[in-house]
Amino acid sequence: MLTKLDAIASLLDQGASDSALRLLRNCWEPEMPACDRIPTYCMWTRALCETGDFDAALTLACRAAQEFPREPDILIALGNVYDIHGELEDAREAFAVAVDIEPQGILQRYNLGAILERLDEEGEAEACYRQSIAAQQDGFVMSEPYMALGALLRRAGRIDEAEVLYGEFLEEDPLHVDALVEHGICLSDLDQLDAAMEQFDAALSLDPEHPGAWYNRAITLYRNEDLPAAIEAMHRSLRAEPDNPLTLAVLGTWTVHQGKSGGVSLLHQGLDCLIELNEAENIGVAYASLVVEEIFECLWQYDHMDQAREVARVAGQRDWITPHILDALNRADYGTSDEGLRFRIKAQARGGDDHPPHWPADACGYTTDLTVMARTEEEAREIALAWLKSLEPATATFDVCVDCSDQLAAASPERDACVCGVLRIDSLKSYLRS
Repeated sequence: MLTKLDAIASLLDQGASDSALRLLRNCWEPEMPACDRIPTYCMWTRALCETGDFDAALTLACRAAQEFPREPDILIALGNVYDIHGELEDAREAFAVAVDIEPQGILQRYNLGAILERLDEEGEAEACYRQSIAAQQDGFVMSEPYMALGALLRRAGRIDEAEVLYGEFLEEDPLHVDALVEHGICLSDLDQLDAAMEQFDAALSLDPEHPGAWYNRAITLYRNEDLPAAIEAMHRSLRAEPDNPLTLAVLGTWTVHQGKSGGVSLLHQGLDCLIELNEAENIGVAYASLVVEEIFECLWQYDHMDQAREVARVAGQRDWITPHILDALNRADYGTSDEGLRFRIKAQARGGDDHPPHWPADACGYTTDLTVMARTEEEAREIALAWLKSLEPATATFDVCVDCSDQLAAASPERDACVCGVLRIDSLKSYLRS
């Protein structure tokens, strides 16, 4: 049986999941011993996931876990399927049990950390990643916990720690391209530009078309005030990954700054790619917000006001709007006041006859919370309503409730006048289902 299992594992590693499934079905035996049954369950679950049959994968993984409730590999497979289904608490429980059974297990600690991070428990996630790294022995190095912990540290602004971490990993695996790029990003952020360039060049010597290496090389050249070389490197990044929204946005901005044609077109391509990517993958809000702010800022700065407002509308429809974009709009539309008060707004939108294309197919409306700066309760209501109406079709209806219970004065004699308007979006849209 071992030869067949090795062949199946090889097929899965080669991406031949359909062939692996056929072989799994052919070799299944009801009386198969546990030493063969456990890896068969795990590979069968993996193959079903890779062919997109997630419901069957969950059914099989649950069956395997009932049969082998104390087997870490089975629990890891179950947790992975729960993760794919978006059932993060169930995934968390499966990985946690696997950790309890095998405390030195590298993979289950890493997987548990990844789930905890997505549940916004970053402190616990960091501990899991560090424990996964500490458990690695005998020359075996698993890159995933290093990369995940490094990304977590960077997002938290702990760049010094991330740089040290990537450096330690590269001592063990000096040819890991993504780690070279991430280490270079940290060095660039720490203003060690020459050292950063060395890492990007090392990555490109191993993978000449690596889009991230070219992109971050371009950013580092820009920081070194070498705009022509930066633009050339960014073009290389775009050639390697033509539909990358951030690359298009940054290159468009630099092209506009140079006064060359085609920059605005690149900005709009970036927005279109962002929307398409979101429809396909439901991308993260932080990344999308970074892209739209880059596009908006360039258009707004160079007096393409109508186009900038359209970018803001698209961002508002999809919860990508940022405080910076809102501030720019507020200053243009409402100005400042030394009598501003901060109001909490609870709003509900209904779709009417025209179903907005940016809503989920089964949504009939949504609720959201806003913070608005205004002189009076009525003005706060009008500002919130104007914002919501700018996002939705004319047939949509809105219910706006102004909460005055914790009204806060925004200006004082010692401070500058405050900007009126929608200050921030306090909660992402919660869609009402038909």
